[in-house]
Amino acid sequence: MSDSLPGIAGEIEEIIGLELTVVLLRRRGGCEIKIPAKSKNTVLSQIIGEEAVEKLRKEFGAVQITLPCANFRGSKARRSEAKALLLKGHSVSQVALACDLHTRTIHRYRAELDQEAEERGEGAQMRFDL
Repeated sequence: MSDSLPGIAGEIEEIIGLELTVVLLRRRGGCEIKIPAKSKNTVLSQIIGEEAVEKLRKEFGAVQITLPCANFRGSKARRSEAKALLLKGHSVSQVALACDLHTRTIHRYRAELDQEAEERGEGAQMRFDL
């Protein structure tokens, strides 16, 4: 098994390499994928290429695999970046656009930051216009 990634992700990494595994997890992490019997002109081959699909098929067979989600789709990174931008004074709209998140999500992060500040006795953070 891979030293880089745990579980099925590590097994996939050993077969197709870290770079393609990360691409696959970013595009389909948390979803069930079908390794097709034929690798040509499939959704999976569009993501990782026909050669990589063929390698997976030879190793696993034509089966369905549930890919782990972890943070490969970037939610933890986007959340951290969004909160950092809010703390720097960026508007909700600016943060939403920069982090590819909905403004409702950014408002929720803003509320979380305000709550954390109140708990530390710092009072609520400044509010920013949309």
